[in-house]
Amino acid sequence: MGTPCYVGAADPARPAVVRARYVHVNGNPSSVIPHLRRIWATTTRRDTHALIDAVLAHDWDHLGPDPTPDPRPTPGQHHVRGVGMTLDDTDPEPLTVFPLSLAVDLVATWIYVINPADDTVTVHSGDGEPVGVHHLC
Repeated sequence: MGTPCYVGAADPARPAVVRARYVHVNGNPSSVIPHLRRIWATTTRRDTHALIDAVLAHDWDHLGPDPTPDPRPTPGQHHVRGVGMTLDDTDPEPLTVFPLSLAVDLVATWIYVINPADDTVTVHSGDGEPVGVHHLC
């Protein structure tokens, strides 16, 4: 349940660099990939650039296009309809920007890189090595 991850996209000007947001729980591929597919298909209406913008808007407690907010969110969190629950919105955090070659320094189990060119998500292990590519559709 507490598996942390990062979700984001390659920097258009520097493809080896990822701009991402931290996701605190449910970071396993079996959870994140279906959530990203549902957010992409419903909330962002199959617009991969809009999916990236939605994910990069906040650090997240969890992602998930749940239709109703948690009735008792943790103080400082808020529900973003169709995307998930923010981690803490009292002081907005800047994007995490890193080269995949230094991903091991993040202390995350998984890294997800959304690619708008072909509507895919590349899953990387915590050391930055790619382990699979998943289509959003």
